[in-house]
Amino acid sequence: MARPAQAADLNFYRPALDKWMPKAEIRQPAKPLERFDGVIAWRVAGKTIRYLVEVKRHFRHQDAAVIAEQLNRRRAELTGTHRGDRLLLLAPHVRAQQAAVLERAGIDYLDLAGNVHLTVPGDFVHVEGRQPPKERVTAPTRPQKGWIKAVMALLIRPELVNAPFRLVAEAADVALGTVAKCMQDLTVRGLLREQQGERTIADRAALVALWVQAYIETLRPGLKERRFQVRADDKPQLWGRLQTVFAEREQRWALTGADAATRLNGFFRAEDTEIYAPIAVLNDREVQKALVAQPAARGGNLLVIEPPGPLAIPEAIDDTIPAAPDILAYAELRYRGTGQATEAAELLLPRVLGDATD
Repeated sequence: MARPAQAADLNFYRPALDKWMPKAEIRQPAKPLERFDGVIAWRVAGKTIRYLVEVKRHFRHQDAAVIAEQLNRRRAELTGTHRGDRLLLLAPHVRAQQAAVLERAGIDYLDLAGNVHLTVPGDFVHVEGRQPPKERVTAPTRPQKGWIKAVMALLIRPELVNAPFRLVAEAADVALGTVAKCMQDLTVRGLLREQQGERTIADRAALVALWVQAYIETLRPGLKERRFQVRADDKPQLWGRLQTVFAEREQRWALTGADAATRLNGFFRAEDTEIYAPIAVLNDREVQKALVAQPAARGGNLLVIEPPGPLAIPEAIDDTIPAAPDILAYAELRYRGTGQATEAAELLLPRVLGDATD
């Protein structure tokens, strides 16, 4: 009997698979599994375990929560017995923080550095803490600030993907050349395609994963911020006061992070409120007096964050309390990093992947 055809993209991982999953069969995915990179059948303790495999070449710089959501959603859309298949992610390196997210999502993983997590009936394998060897960089490197701002604009306003570069530059507040380099980089990564003069995002979830991690590690730590203690009975009173003060001074602002998410799902109610707003406005003593606020060296219940880009603050709609785009609220929750914030981010993630413009 002929052996099943192996998926070419998985051959690079064959030595590691042979070590941790001996005698496993690797197959090229066929309908309805063609959205996965491969299928592995592994016989353990007298039972055949079937894995749906995803290969991530640049996983190190991606948000694992986005990838996990994408894979679980993809499996849930299958019919029949395949909905019970396990998920396996293969990558050159899975960082410890990413591993924890995958494990919580029920996704097994294996990397080329020697880290592995396999949980199947009759067997459990877990190795962590292995670092990849240092090699000459040939793949795209970690995104820089200009790239992050340009991609932010594309994710918040998808129609900009096909707009002139000049409009993208204006929306992102970056140089025209930065947009050109960004588009070229996205093409090299396989995230942007151009056919017959029309550009499309090839994999929105992968782009979101890459962007969120880049925002957390590169752009967000450098944003200016200032804390205040505001005397208010509850969140609505604080929001209303902010709305009044900024409206009187014709300044734009928006809730972000936990408060923006709370208005959608009500899950995570943080003690402090995070907003995007011009910090210079809050330095005015008259503004502080109107808010009944005092500067706080640490703590406080109001964190004012420098807007990461022009689109971080939406256009005002009547008297509605403005909230930052979902993708930025999600990124701020991931940046906060507490257990409850992470859970709130995971609840918000389906909206981010479905439509970041709401």
